Amino acid sequence: MKSLAKRIGVSLLLCMVVAVQAGVTGITGNVAEAADKALAQKPYMGWSSYSMQVYEPSGNWISAERIKEQSDAMHEKLQAYGYDYINIDAGWNGGMDEYGRPIPNAERYPGGFQEVIDYVHNNGQKIGIYLIPGVSIDAYNQNLEIYGTNGECRIQDITYKPLTVMDYWNSYTYKIDFTNPCAQKYVDSIADLLGEWGIDFVKFDSVTPGLAYCFQKSA
Repeated sequence: MKSLAKRIGVSLLLCMVVAVQAGVTGITGNVAEAADKALAQKPYMGWSSYSMQVYEPSGNWISAERIKEQSDAMHEKLQAYGYDYINIDAGWNGGMDEYGRPIPNAERYPGGFQEVIDYVHNNGQKIGIYLIPGVSIDAYNQNLEIYGTNGECRIQDITYKPLTVMDYWNSYTYKIDFTNPCAQKYVDSIADLLGEWGIDFVKFDSVTPGLAYCFQKSA
């Protein structure tokens, strides 16, 4: 399977939220400097489920119904002013497939996750999801095969030794050993899957203390 970059001709734009916000204070020089460093000239403008999830951790704010409601409200009232991002934060996924890749929560998206993605796109908006770095501890324990490798690469092959918990909560992921060529194949398999769905950007949490990063497809 071709990598996402080769298959749809996109590049990844790394955006550091704090730095971007500092670069749009109205000082022209700062904006130009941010652009020169390949950072966005303004923060992403749109809606994220994160804040609502903090106040109501029931999962309602990442359901298909709520996401569509927010997409419609933004389309009607804010999109004309540049607001066109919809971010589905933590909890959108419902486990993993047989290759250790995250898959949507079927209960929250009874019509399928693709239906929600298409709905947001039909409103003229971009849609993103939340991920944390590393490989799933559960995938490691099962030593799952990495997609497209015919069993030649498995999750335990790409896990850094000694085992190092990667996420902030010390609960979910192990650090990846990128000296093993199979590691890139694993990352590519996830990127390809998200590309097939039509995901436009990814928010990575637990990267460094106090920061969140996002990766966006760009033409």
